[in-house]
Amino acid sequence: MTTPTSSRRTFLRRVAAASTLGVATVGCLGRAPPVVVATASESMSLTADSDRLDERTFAGYVSRMDRRYGDGGVWGTGEAPAPTEVDFENGTRLSLRATLDGDAYAVADAAIARYGLRRFDTDGRRHVAYWLWCAARPLNDSVWLDAVGRSIGVALTSFEVGLDLDSATELLDSAPTARVSGPRAVSVAATGEGGGGATFGVDFPLRDGRLRPRVADGADEGGRDSYRIGWRGRFDGVQSVNGLCLVGESATSPDYATDWHASLSAAGWI
Repeated sequence: MTTPTSSRRTFLRRVAAASTLGVATVGCLGRAPPVVVATASESMSLTADSDRLDERTFAGYVSRMDRRYGDGGVWGTGEAPAPTEVDFENGTRLSLRATLDGDAYAVADAAIARYGLRRFDTDGRRHVAYWLWCAARPLNDSVWLDAVGRSIGVALTSFEVGLDLDSATELLDSAPTARVSGPRAVSVAATGEGGGGATFGVDFPLRDGRLRPRVADGADEGGRDSYRIGWRGRFDGVQSVNGLCLVGESATSPDYATDWHASLSAAGWI
């Protein structure tokens, strides 16, 4: 995990700018720049040989996150796919904490679960689903800043979770892919084989801010297929995102390598 800090010079410029705005900022606080920013990020490689959570352990993790985040938990306002439709293969979790100079600003929990879809395409590839989740919340309403001699308000500003597939794996479909703004419910769904009912069908609440999905086609960009689902805004409550990736991978080789990424940012305003 990395937690970079703003340089003192950058920080003092921000404080000076905020002080110069003075009373004029009262009517447009949303446009005032933050005086401090705390970030955290982590990446890991997921392979067939990696030590991951089994189905029972992952279900226990899901229950804990439901208690912590409510309808912003791993499955939003929905449920995990039925075992008659998919095969749970493994899950992975991580936690990020954005801190700056010893002060805790925000925390994010993230998970990815891999499911076999029991189907193959005409190219002989096995279809697999990756379920992505991340939820974040501020850890404090405010923190004391010695440089300005007062407390500053704390809010989430961004977080993201995503994956990069290996060169032998193709991203066949993903959801969501549209950029939308809250408040609203966001649906994440994938139909079953033959266009039947939804194998995955979940809604999650976008309470504020903007949802920012990003899809990259490795064939067009000379790299690997990838997907990111992120959020940006200025919010002092719980926010979550869900994403779904359907991929095609070799049916003859049990090996795969997927890189998983998560990041978090929170800021303080005068």
